Amino acid sequence: MEPHGQPNPLIPSTNQNTRGELYIDNAGLSREARRLLSESVSPNTVRAMRADLKVYQQAGGALPATETDIANYLSAQNALGKKPATLERYANSLHMWHRYMNLPSPVKTMVVRSVLRGIKKSRDMRQASAPALRLKELHVMLDAVDRETLHGLRDSAMFLLSFYGAFRRSEVVVLTCQDIEWRPEGIIITLHHSKANRSGRIETKSLMRAPTGNPYCPVSMLERWLAASGITKGAIFRGISSRGQLGAGRMVAQTLYIRMGKILEQAGLVSQGYTPHSFRAGFITEAHLRGKSDVQIKRVSGHRDQNTFERYIRIADEFENNAGDFFSLEG
Repeated sequence: MEPHGQPNPLIPSTNQNTRGELYIDNAGLSREARRLLSESVSPNTVRAMRADLKVYQQAGGALPATETDIANYLSAQNALGKKPATLERYANSLHMWHRYMNLPSPVKTMVVRSVLRGIKKSRDMRQASAPALRLKELHVMLDAVDRETLHGLRDSAMFLLSFYGAFRRSEVVVLTCQDIEWRPEGIIITLHHSKANRSGRIETKSLMRAPTGNPYCPVSMLERWLAASGITKGAIFRGISSRGQLGAGRMVAQTLYIRMGKILEQAGLVSQGYTPHSFRAGFITEAHLRGKSDVQIKRVSGHRDQNTFERYIRIADEFENNAGDFFSLEG
């Protein structure tokens, strides 16, 4: 414990004995102020900062850093093949370290920002996007699942929620029973943290109940999974042993990737290159092509950055109203 109060896991110390642990000096702060300070940054953000700063220190970087230190570090990491988005994250973690330490941030200097711009211009900035899993392929995939087993019910509910909730896999696996509000029309899901929301801002997603008898209803499938598993509180999606025994803790995101790959193989879709992100891309693509407005789609997807959102839309529009859609001599 620090002499002035409980340590807060925000800032990496320059003390070598702490080995990069994150803390902030809480001198003079009340217990309530320390509590609020500790909740100002999500655990995922803290872990990401720790990991980024560890990479920097292992590369020989010193803290505090100069603009030359960081510019050389980012250039060296670029030469190793690190993605521009990863280098931006590294830079932001170093910026936040200096900010929390009440030091001028060398990341915001012209030298470092220019190096980052140069990296972007010298690299192919087109992100390798996961192909969109359209509704037809989703149905083919679900039809290959044995829904008479716990594995099958869990996977079906997880896949449907991932699609109709436009979830990232890191978001869907952490859902709990307490996050679900049941309504006659469907469900409202509370999302506490996401990749784009590290501030702890509460977000919700509304999923409609399909007409009676529809075998691909996300709400009905979730009800079936919960009833069969007996889960009434805690994690919704949990590990299941090879003998069909339900685990106590939530499943990890990698399990979703593995289970999806297995079902894609059974459905004959493995060559399409789908990943868990394809559910999210598929929902956005399908909704857009069916005439849903950007506002309606973003209520589900949670996009706040218009440029990121439009990247999905541009991909969806590639073959819609294409000028080269004529293949005969008849006008």
